[in-house]
Amino acid sequence: MRFLPQSVIGRVFAALVLVVVLINFTSVFFYVVFHDETAVAAAASQAGDQIIVMKDLIERATAEGQPALIARLSSPLMNLRVTPTPIVEQSDEQFASRVVLDKLREEFPPGTDIRVDTLIELRAFQQTATPLDPALRGSTVRGNEPMPTGFLGYLERRGRRIFALHGGVPTLDEALFNISIKTPDMVDSWFNARVLLNLGEPKGEYAPFFWLTALSIIIGGVAWWGVSKATRPLSVFASAAERLGVDVNAEPLPEDGPSEVRRATNAFNTMQTRIKRFIQDRTQMLAAISHDLRTPITRLRLRAEFVEDEQQRQKMLSDLDEMEAMIGATLTFARDDAANESVESVDVAAIIAALCGDQQAAGWPVTYSGPDSFSLIARPLALKRAIYNFADNGIKYGKVARVSLVPGRDEVTIFIDDDGPGIPISEKERVFAPFIRLETSRSRETGGAGLGMTIARAAVRSMGGDVVLINRPEGGLRVQVSLPIAQEEPLAAAAE
Repeated sequence: MRFLPQSVIGRVFAALVLVVVLINFTSVFFYVVFHDETAVAAAASQAGDQIIVMKDLIERATAEGQPALIARLSSPLMNLRVTPTPIVEQSDEQFASRVVLDKLREEFPPGTDIRVDTLIELRAFQQTATPLDPALRGSTVRGNEPMPTGFLGYLERRGRRIFALHGGVPTLDEALFNISIKTPDMVDSWFNARVLLNLGEPKGEYAPFFWLTALSIIIGGVAWWGVSKATRPLSVFASAAERLGVDVNAEPLPEDGPSEVRRATNAFNTMQTRIKRFIQDRTQMLAAISHDLRTPITRLRLRAEFVEDEQQRQKMLSDLDEMEAMIGATLTFARDDAANESVESVDVAAIIAALCGDQQAAGWPVTYSGPDSFSLIARPLALKRAIYNFADNGIKYGKVARVSLVPGRDEVTIFIDDDGPGIPISEKERVFAPFIRLETSRSRETGGAGLGMTIARAAVRSMGGDVVLINRPEGGLRVQVSLPIAQEEPLAAAAE
């Protein structure tokens, strides 16, 4: 997916963050959904406690003093009356009513008739927030609405509160508990109570959201640290693989860390050792072949000197010279001196300008254009060899070589242009193969073993760059050499 992080650390961290977000969202969802029920249950429990306290106070008073005590205990928020008929005909099935019923049944003797109904009200749109006298309240209150519950109800109430606060009107959620009690010793009377309680949000309403946010930040920081530490070996292996592609003689990785990391590191070091040994064996084999071939070539050269036919003698000597050149080029390519050269900071512009100047002094049509100075971490001999080979090909097959240097942000580009016939598209990669000379577009009479382009690209790739061949629209071939600028870390590590 396009929006998915590309790195392992990014993907693992994104997965952990997603889990934390889902957990927090679930927690907030349940908090919002059950927040209203919790507030109502707390108010219902408080209403039950108040009635129980009133009951204890009334029971302690004398029969003659109970009416006066009830009158004194009555207030706008808790109206107490003893009447011949109950104010609650039948208990409703609301959660708050059941809470009050359960609490009161534990305190009153068996056989007590207890009835409770509850009215939950929202007064966000009233012009005044002064509580009304509970004595004036019935099953409904004019100007008020039942309080919506649940998640959607929470969103609706939150919107109403915001609207009311911006309009300068305070809000008030209320619960009105209507309670009628008749004990076995009460013959023709009922004890009635209307208790009005505020369901306003507590002071710590937003505390859960604050702590969830803080906890998420802490978890995110710890997760990032843990994921970074866990995936660090992958970055080390990636850097080591890039370094190995630049320098096979680089120092092996330290084998430390967890057992899995040590095992992988050991396998990587073993692979590097085997590759290094393979290259050394190949070089030694080719060196031995070269040495063994030089002896019979020398003998053939001596015998060719005794050939009386001048024309045949020159052909034989020419073939022997070509064989020696091929052996020398093959051995140079096999040794891969460019890869074994140490890296250092060099002035690539000065090196190319000096190389072009030397070729001009030798009478070759070579020109240079670009900055006078540009520093780069590279292998100087490998760079000289590559540019020299490309320029030499341009002169041989394109009559001229125009070298230009164009520094960029992440890489420096070197162009070598000639005025030759170019290269067919199907042959652009094949020309870099060893011992390949394109007869259709490059003259075989110019000599060479067919390793110049191969050696030049190997030298460029040993510095982390690459070579591309482009046929110019106006005619001729363009060799584009790209070298990365940020090479200090992998190459410096390889050189240590």
